[in-house]
Amino acid sequence: MARPMQVMWYINPNDGPFPWSPKGRIQADLARSREIAVTLDRRGFYGTLTVGRSPLVETASWVPLTEKLRFLIPIYPGVTPPMQLAQHAKLFDSISGGRFLLNQVNGTDSILKSYGVDVPSDERYAMSEEYWTLFKRLYNSDMTPYEGKYFHYSGSPINNLPPGSQSDIWVQDPYTPIWGSGNSPAAIKQAGELLDVYLAHMFRPDRLNVQFEAARTIARQKGRTLGTGVLANIIVRKTEEEAWDHARWVLEQTGVEQIVRQIEQRLKTGRYNPALGTREPGGFEALTSDDPMIKSRLDALRNGRLPDVRALESYPNVWAGPTSWGALDVLEQGWGSYLVGSAQNVAERMREMQEVYGIDAFILAGWPSLEEVNRVADLLLPLLELDTSPPKLQRSTD
Repeated sequence: MARPMQVMWYINPNDGPFPWSPKGRIQADLARSREIAVTLDRRGFYGTLTVGRSPLVETASWVPLTEKLRFLIPIYPGVTPPMQLAQHAKLFDSISGGRFLLNQVNGTDSILKSYGVDVPSDERYAMSEEYWTLFKRLYNSDMTPYEGKYFHYSGSPINNLPPGSQSDIWVQDPYTPIWGSGNSPAAIKQAGELLDVYLAHMFRPDRLNVQFEAARTIARQKGRTLGTGVLANIIVRKTEEEAWDHARWVLEQTGVEQIVRQIEQRLKTGRYNPALGTREPGGFEALTSDDPMIKSRLDALRNGRLPDVRALESYPNVWAGPTSWGALDVLEQGWGSYLVGSAQNVAERMREMQEVYGIDAFILAGWPSLEEVNRVADLLLPLLELDTSPPKLQRSTD
C-alpha cells in the first residue's frame, strides 16, 4: 500500500497566468489569498506555504475559516528572538489545533541586515543551529537560563504566568515541525542534523536525489529520520496534449528576452549545485554543455528563438519551464521545474518520486492560483493517497 502523500500549495501575493512577467501579473490581493486558503482546506490539501509581507499575521486570520489546513510560514533565524517565536508558535498551535509549520530561511546578507541581523555569512548556519536548538527547548517549556554566542535569556516564564500556574494550551508533540531548504554543503549538513523535512526545488529526480541522500545520510548518522519534499510548478490537464499546449503558451508569453534576462540574473549568484558539485560562473554567453539537448536550448535562445517546448522536458513529465521563483533551468541545475501532463501521468510521476526517491511532500504552484487549485483538486488529488492524519498534540507544561 502506498504511503500517504503530503500535497500542499504555494500561496504568493504575486498571482496571474504568468506572474514572473509584468504583463502576466495581477495586483496582489489579501482577499484572494484568503479565498485560496479556504479552497485548499475544503478540497483536501495538506497545507500551504505562504509568503508575503507578514505571513504569520495573515495566516493567523485564516485559522477560524479553515479546519485541517496546515500553514508553513517562512522564518528568518534571529529576526524574531527564539523566546518570542516559541511564544508565537505555542499560541498558534493551540488556537489552530497544531496546524503550524516553520519554514527555516537562512536568507541573504541584505535581507537579514534590513531586519537588524548582522551575522557574517560564514556564521549564518552556526547562528541558525543555536536558534533552532533554543526554540525547541523553549517550546517544551525548558526555561533554563542560557548564555550563548548569538542568543541569551534569563529564564523568565514563557507565558508571563507565575511558576507552577497551569495554562490551557495544547501544543505539538514534541514541537512545531521545522522544514527548510538550501543546497550548499552547510545547508545539507544542517538539514541532516536539525530539520524535520528538507525541501528543494524540483528538477530531475535522479539528480535531486543526490542532494537528498547526502542529507539523509547525515540524519541517519545522528539517529534521526529526515523527511524530504519538493517545490514544483504544475500544469495538469485531462490529456497530455492539453497540458503541453498550455506549457507552450506559457513559454511563448514569457518570451526569449525575458528568459535570457532571468537566466543572467540567476547566474550572478553563482549558486552551488550539490548534484553536480560545481558552481556556474560567468553569464549566459559563457554557458556550454556537451549534452545535445541542452546545447540545442542554448543555441535557440542565443539565436533569438524559443526552445521547443518538449526539448525542455528533462525527465518524463518534468519540464524546465519559466517559474515564479527563478528562471528557465536551461542547464538542469536545480533552479526549479514543472510537473506537466495528464492527471494520470503526473500522479504516476509523483508516486515514482515517492517510492523510488523517498519524496513524501509536494508543494505545488500553478497560475492563476485559484483556478489551478481547483483543477488539481478535480483531476489529480483523487488519484493520490493523501495524508489526512491530524497533528499530534500534548498539553503544554507551562
